[in-house]
Amino acid sequence: MKSTGEAQRRLQPVVELRQEGVSFAYSVRAPRSKGVIPPSSYQDRGFATLADCLSDVAKALGGDFKRIYVRLDGHCVGERDIAELREAPEEVAAALKSACDALDAQGGLLPADSHST
Repeated sequence: MKSTGEAQRRLQPVVELRQEGVSFAYSVRAPRSKGVIPPSSYQDRGFATLADCLSDVAKALGGDFKRIYVRLDGHCVGERDIAELREAPEEVAAALKSACDALDAQGGLLPADSHST
């Protein structure tokens, strides 16, 4: 039987990032099967920049998870390694904003050649 820690490391949480006025916030959800959207298990807000928000996500989840699914302002914008958030939050923030802008321009669909991971 696998320990709880091993099982948690195999899960890939969903991080919902959103702009709230002039600041950013996030919440974390554990994915479930059959399209069930679970309640948030953690949330935080009041970050001055998206990069600051991503840095906090890395701190909050980095010890337990390797990768996360990312949603930004309601759009699925791919998967990310926690290490990327910790090591280059500004670059990840720019890439996520670009993917979100592309989704807005395409009516919600990422271009076929987009790299959102």
